[in-house]
Amino acid sequence: MNDATSLAEGFDRLYAEEQILRSVHPLRRLVKGFYLRETLREVQGPTVDFGCGAGQLLAQLPKESLGLEVNPHLITALRAQGLTVQESQGTMVDFELRSLLPKRFRSLVIAHVLEHLPDPAAALRVLLASCRRLGIERVAVIVPGEKGFASDPTHRTFIDSTSVTANLPERLEGFLFFHRPAIFRTGRLGSAATLSFTR
Repeated sequence: MNDATSLAEGFDRLYAEEQILRSVHPLRRLVKGFYLRETLREVQGPTVDFGCGAGQLLAQLPKESLGLEVNPHLITALRAQGLTVQESQGTMVDFELRSLLPKRFRSLVIAHVLEHLPDPAAALRVLLASCRRLGIERVAVIVPGEKGFASDPTHRTFIDSTSVTANLPERLEGFLFFHRPAIFRTGRLGSAATLSFTR
């Protein structure tokens, strides 16, 4: 994938509306609550929420946190809620985090983003190098389980700890990889897993 290849294809106004409706659905809010609590345990201090979507995590992150989002309709909705969000361009350049200042953030969460890419390992290499340059110490990568992966037609690459260890060394850009099994299991609703990198 080159810089001209857009990661934003399929993420239009209708996609934004669907994400916002899903974020307020009572059952989804209940399930998402478990997921958010587990994710919040992974972060320390101001955090970058890369691909912040409808903003459920961003709204609960520590002060001075920042969301990065490719969908302009979601950005408008999140800013209306008072959240700090920067627009991403939807290209691999986004993973370089060029717009961020060093030593401002301690953690980065990238949840349900990498599975949309044809080469998530390449994107993760760039992202970890950028995090090291910026002084970010913790990176949490959250990916859907098999059912969640199958539920979204914009998903392109299934990711689990096996695919990460097959495509990346255990230590990369000063980050050590470790896998936490599914952070929640909800029967028919599937599961998600956290792949963590710390320096």
